[in-house]
Amino acid sequence: MFTIRFLPSGRSIDVSSPISVLEAARLARVQIESTCGGKQKCGKCKVVIRNSMPNILPPSAPEKNLLGPDLVAKGYRLACATMATDNLTVFVPRETRTKRQVILTSAQELPSAGSIKPPVLPCHVTVPSPTISDPTADRERLVKAMEMEHGFKVLYTDSLIVRKIPALLRSTKGSVRILVRKGNEIVGIGHQSSNGPYGIAIDVGSTTVVAYLVDLAKTKILSIKSSMNPQIPYGDDVISRISFCQQTEEGLEKLHRSIISCTNSLISEACKDIGISKKEVVEVSVVGNTAMHHFFLGVNPQFVSLAPYAPAISSAQEYKARDLGLEIAPSGYVYFPPVKAGFVGSDAVACLLSTGMYRSRVPSLMIDIGTNGEIALGDRNSIVCCSTAAGPAFEGGHIKWGMRAASGAIERVRIDPHTLEVSLKTIHNNSPIGICGSGLISSVAELIRTGCILQSGHFNDIIKTPRLRKGEEGSEFVLSWKQENPTGHDIVITQKDIAELQMAKGAIRAGISILMESLGRRVRRIYLAGAGGNYIDPLDAQTVDLIPSPSNCQIIACGNAAGHGACLALVDMKKRRDAERIAGKMDYIELAASPRFQDLFVSHMFFPKAIDS
Repeated sequence: MFTIRFLPSGRSIDVSSPISVLEAARLARVQIESTCGGKQKCGKCKVVIRNSMPNILPPSAPEKNLLGPDLVAKGYRLACATMATDNLTVFVPRETRTKRQVILTSAQELPSAGSIKPPVLPCHVTVPSPTISDPTADRERLVKAMEMEHGFKVLYTDSLIVRKIPALLRSTKGSVRILVRKGNEIVGIGHQSSNGPYGIAIDVGSTTVVAYLVDLAKTKILSIKSSMNPQIPYGDDVISRISFCQQTEEGLEKLHRSIISCTNSLISEACKDIGISKKEVVEVSVVGNTAMHHFFLGVNPQFVSLAPYAPAISSAQEYKARDLGLEIAPSGYVYFPPVKAGFVGSDAVACLLSTGMYRSRVPSLMIDIGTNGEIALGDRNSIVCCSTAAGPAFEGGHIKWGMRAASGAIERVRIDPHTLEVSLKTIHNNSPIGICGSGLISSVAELIRTGCILQSGHFNDIIKTPRLRKGEEGSEFVLSWKQENPTGHDIVITQKDIAELQMAKGAIRAGISILMESLGRRVRRIYLAGAGGNYIDPLDAQTVDLIPSPSNCQIIACGNAAGHGACLALVDMKKRRDAERIAGKMDYIELAASPRFQDLFVSHMFFPKAIDS
């Protein structure tokens, strides 16, 4: 048995066999950045070994390459490449610690109660007491009273509801409140109450999880809680997590348990916020990409990542919450809207539900900007969709100074066209410590406007400024000098960073072009969904050619459209039918099978609004 201790948190873990420092950190619940999920590719999990171990292997050539000579000389190691076999003290530098992301939780108003068909209805009923001459069973008397007073002819009750009926009828002298789901099942029974019933809408993203507690009767959001997705230590993107699931014993169970535990915590926090019990929540809706959908259900998503990328299940599903381990009313349900394809999940369907473009006459484009860019184009007549493997650049991944949208991340950049001096806006206005996705797009857009970047994406060597210089990885542009920030280093945009953005935006633009060619309609409205779409300046996005620039086109940042769509599906049965119709009528285009995709991808890697070389 030996101990691995982490500083500055002071947390430790006892282990009995060799283990990577990264896996030990996961077990000790020490958050360490690891974009690639421990595959020695991203170089983000930098640590310093504080006590010497005679039997620790020196860094390999690939590890040295990822760290660079300066950090190797200072004793830095990659947590994923360093195996611990004895007592060890590990210092986790500030830049390596996972920062809490600013989570987009905003939601639009829900429709009025009078305009929806709720999944759960509260009914008050008086049940006659049994007599010697009529000793009818308690459940049957309850069902009969519901038929007489409310017209329900067939009502199912599961065993947990039946157990409550005898004592409840006698303690209330027969006057009870019944919660009826979809007109045919009793999911709640209790004393008279004017509050609730309550539901929870869950938006499970690869990076964040958001929970909305809703009064189902009043269609009002009462509390919003959010968290980082606890699966992040197993990989930043879904492919890394699917790989972890396949390569690690009980990997699927770990990923399933982690997201269920996270959801239960958010439910508890939301209920505590308004002073109700978790058992008063009777309905849950869950949206997410296809991999998150499968992990939530405990279904192996291995074939989602393999051609032809078929999901295990795509149709809308309903399950008893207790069967999934959700801690709500014992007889409550969880509703999962349909997914469309391996990389177009129920979150995309929820976005379409939220924007209403499926019933609009205006040809509209919806883009959910992220590691997996989900795109839909259409109107009330037809909708086509696709997904593009844009990579992690939009979330700060594979960028030298990249980070998530956390406090201190550079989110806006302005460069004086005459002096090339830089003005920065950071999240929470803190001193800059890195660059998030919107900051990367803003930086490159400004470098294009000032002539510092050419159409090819290369820096313009004609520009003379101390900020444009040669670095360890080629040319780079200094956004923040080391004396202006707490990192002790110059924060820069490198040539490699620009190439990462080119590949990411090239994939999305190629997908958009294929959808536009397929539908043959001019786009009149563009919806930018998700956190990426909400915080990116539309003009910056057009300058780098991330989104089209048609004339007289309305661009709308629609916030957390997936979360709003999940709330709509939670409160309204009609919206659930709409979601199922959306998924059924959408035509999915598999870009991997498109002969045009590669050519379009290459052509859209250029910056057409930059000066020509």
